[in-house]
Amino acid sequence: MDFLDFSKITSSDTFKTPEENETIEYKESSWKLPKSFWETVSSFANTAGGIIVLGISENKQLHEYHIIGVDNPEDIITQIFNDNNNPSCLNRPIIQNKDITISKFKNLSLVQIIIHPEQFNSRPVTAFGKAYIRTGDGDRLATTDQLKYFTVESQNEIDTHLLPSTYTIDDLDPKSIHEYRALLNEKGIITVSDDINDKEFLYSIGVFRKDRLSNSNEYRLTDGGLLFFGKYISITDRFPRFQLDYQKYNSDSAVNWIDRVSAGDMNFPTLNIFSFYNIVSSKLENSVADPFIQDQHLSRTSYHADLVSAAKEALVNSLMHAYYDGTVGIKIVDRPSYFEFTNPGTMRVSKESFLRGQYSSIRNTEIAGLFRRIGISETAASGGPRILNAALKNKLNDPEINIDYGMNTTKIRTWKSFNTNSNSELSDLEQFIIAMAKQYNNLSISQIVKSPKNNYGKETAVRNAINSLLDKKILNKRKDGRRFTYSLSSTNDYLSQVKHLKHLEDNILK
Repeated sequence: MDFLDFSKITSSDTFKTPEENETIEYKESSWKLPKSFWETVSSFANTAGGIIVLGISENKQLHEYHIIGVDNPEDIITQIFNDNNNPSCLNRPIIQNKDITISKFKNLSLVQIIIHPEQFNSRPVTAFGKAYIRTGDGDRLATTDQLKYFTVESQNEIDTHLLPSTYTIDDLDPKSIHEYRALLNEKGIITVSDDINDKEFLYSIGVFRKDRLSNSNEYRLTDGGLLFFGKYISITDRFPRFQLDYQKYNSDSAVNWIDRVSAGDMNFPTLNIFSFYNIVSSKLENSVADPFIQDQHLSRTSYHADLVSAAKEALVNSLMHAYYDGTVGIKIVDRPSYFEFTNPGTMRVSKESFLRGQYSSIRNTEIAGLFRRIGISETAASGGPRILNAALKNKLNDPEINIDYGMNTTKIRTWKSFNTNSNSELSDLEQFIIAMAKQYNNLSISQIVKSPKNNYGKETAVRNAINSLLDKKILNKRKDGRRFTYSLSSTNDYLSQVKHLKHLEDNILK
């Protein structure tokens, strides 16, 4: 995050953009620091971070901002650091010298302060004893559920807790256990002897763990083991809002689903994490078309395998990183153009770190370990790069990551196809050209005209359609010798940069 340059934003004293939002706040502060400043510091620190600019007023009726300046910026900064180190104001100091600057606009002074997001296990940051979160363009008091979430998140691992001794192997689904054992044997990862009963087997893989805080030497079921293998009723005794939901739609705008897998429904009365993954992963795979697409070398592309791999990574990522004590459940939406994976719990690493695979902070290590034993999500922090590579390699829209700090949810959308966002406004010839551009990195007009599948127009019509797509910024144009070639405009510039950085980390900066 960078400081704002108001000389590039406006030439007058007023402006309309950038507006206040999840990461920008403007405040008046001519001679005194407003008390609401620390509420915003708390809300930014507890969510995605942000920048506070002092010396700007807002005209709510005209929806515009007015630069009025700060009279004594040095005094304001002194007050900020005094309060920053005052435990009765802020529960711990989080603002450093490098986070503050005095900027000039004409003859006026502005004070800008960058607030970095706190680590998941260091939240909440409180102002005057209260925790705030940022939603939209405002600061809101954290609810009881959000305060509980902060408390739980302060622990690195949350699914290894031992349940009361009243939870027994009878609370687990025998079919799930037997299928898991069979998978271990089938993949040759671990050979499970038929002489070992289910209880001994579950002891050996950590689903039951010894209670080392008592003298009983009793083995007790873990939270993660219950979630992974449990019967639905038993799971909801511990996690009352536990819900796993997959919904398939036959169009991107459809309201009614055509297929559904939902925990607790009559068709899935004993659904747990393991059985949900098995059912839904095959549905995701079947939902990805397997078109015969050739690259410029006439070799078949890996479109189907790439998208299936990305979808399964996103699915297991949702299951491993979910906050199961949350107020919402896991929801997987399957539409013709995209998959959408929503799980309770905000992402513990930044979006950039997730996509680059820099490091992983798994919320549910027990669940992750059980998946990895059967070869699912074998490498930590591999999910983001696979999702990213599938988009870049197949010229798809950017994967979208949205974090809702009000509901404490993470939503990841992965695309199945190149989406122009204006398909209905494109002619048949324009859509045909886009389809060809997906197959060839550098497409010429003669290739389009001579294509045996071109039933839409001759050279003049093709040129007009090309120009239309250039105007809509759907295609790029470049000189290639004596001719021009065309390729799809990349919406992945930012992701390409992330991928480039990852390549440097993996191959040069070791």
